[in-house]
Amino acid sequence: MWAVGYQPVVKFNFDNGLIIDTVTNAGVFNPPFCLIKSSSSTISDTNGNLLFFSNGFVIYDSAGFAMPDGLYVNCPYGQVLANYYGGASLFDQTSIILPKKGNTYYVFSTGMSDSVANNYVNHVYTEFDVLNYSVVDMDSNAGMGKVVQKNVVLADKQHYHWTPLSAVKHSNGKDWWLVKADCSNDRYQLFWVQEDTILGPYYQYITTKGDFCTAVSQLYFSEDGTQMVCSQYGNIYGNGGNTFYYYNRVELYDFDRCDGTITYKKHYIIPYDTSTYVNYDFKRGICFSPNGKLLYMSTNYSVFQIDLEDTNTYNALYIHGPDTSDFMYFPLYGTMVVAPDGKLYIGNHNGTRKFMSYIDSPNVKGLGCHFVPQGVWQPYSNLMSPPNMPNYGLGADTVLCWPLGSIEIRDESLETLEVYPNPSSTYIVVRYEMRDKRNATIEMYNAIGQQVYSSQLSHLSAYISIDVRHLAKGMYYLRCGNEVRKTIIE
Repeated sequence: MWAVGYQPVVKFNFDNGLIIDTVTNAGVFNPPFCLIKSSSSTISDTNGNLLFFSNGFVIYDSAGFAMPDGLYVNCPYGQVLANYYGGASLFDQTSIILPKKGNTYYVFSTGMSDSVANNYVNHVYTEFDVLNYSVVDMDSNAGMGKVVQKNVVLADKQHYHWTPLSAVKHSNGKDWWLVKADCSNDRYQLFWVQEDTILGPYYQYITTKGDFCTAVSQLYFSEDGTQMVCSQYGNIYGNGGNTFYYYNRVELYDFDRCDGTITYKKHYIIPYDTSTYVNYDFKRGICFSPNGKLLYMSTNYSVFQIDLEDTNTYNALYIHGPDTSDFMYFPLYGTMVVAPDGKLYIGNHNGTRKFMSYIDSPNVKGLGCHFVPQGVWQPYSNLMSPPNMPNYGLGADTVLCWPLGSIEIRDESLETLEVYPNPSSTYIVVRYEMRDKRNATIEMYNAIGQQVYSSQLSHLSAYISIDVRHLAKGMYYLRCGNEVRKTIIE
């Protein structure tokens, strides 16, 4: 189920076809009234019933009331930006909701400290500098939910060019990879989100990239979690007085759900119309087809389809222009999401309208995908962007990966691996006793399987001291021969 719309918020229920109804408190306009502008995140239970949703600065229960302590989330360093926009974010993919433990949930958000927000509202400079989260307990408040942790900072003093947050299930089928685009530093930040802890950030630096960071970008995973796309870069053509900034570029990556490795695969360029419309036809939203073979991109006035099995950088096919002949009141296309009914819904970037266009068969290559202009209508709300939601139903990989796929083997007749002190914050001592005359290697890995230490042993019984003061806090794995031990750096 989705929570979407602007004064009032409505529910898109996909259980038996698309049924649209208002959220109970959607028409209450006494602050803090239920309000979603361009950015929202939503989560439902396993039966499809709405649990709660967020507009980027407020967490609402299923009836549309602000949860206890649910105001001014995403505001760990001040409320200037939240107040400037009336308590609802205008930035796409500002927040995302991930299951935690039991009936609790993380709500991750990208925000601005007051000093950075003052630069933004005074048109000095735009950047986002803090990544944070709050925790919702759905067993509290008579089952309507309560914010029990608020504005916990994951990363601050950042220089994020835009807000996009996305997530995908870890290969173990339980944990999550939270991914944040960090265009200013040509990298992605990854956090391994577990039930009781969050590990990271881990950095994936991008060597094949565009020429500049664009003002609007998106970040999405394929349904199976093996591919990721991001539209954070643009290209510069020409030089001197003939320099032209070309915005409509998107990067395709392979993604390893086991260790979080992001591998550049290809980039694509779609047409950038600078003459037909008053506002240039630059990119807005991106979305995979359900089968992961096609990529759709919306621009201000157009929708394109990219064949990901075609290596031609410029293979984008024009699917449709504006869904109305009245260009003066066309609200511009926005983000796109494939819904549980298999259709790809296209949001509206601004303006007011009770319509939303969609693509009926997004797995079909070419115009047979069937663009349906203004195909969704309802009498209640101004429809803007679909919510930012990961594939909650994605399961585990069939093959377990290191270190989660490993087991601790301890046969006293062969060898013994001892680690102490554990936990430690300075040094750990490793003792490994071998029963034959072979050499051995002691290896240390972080929680996502990256090797952080390696040393050879050539004695039948050996002690070795490892300096861990430079390592980030968290869980690590020591391996020697067939034995593995967990150790905690604190």
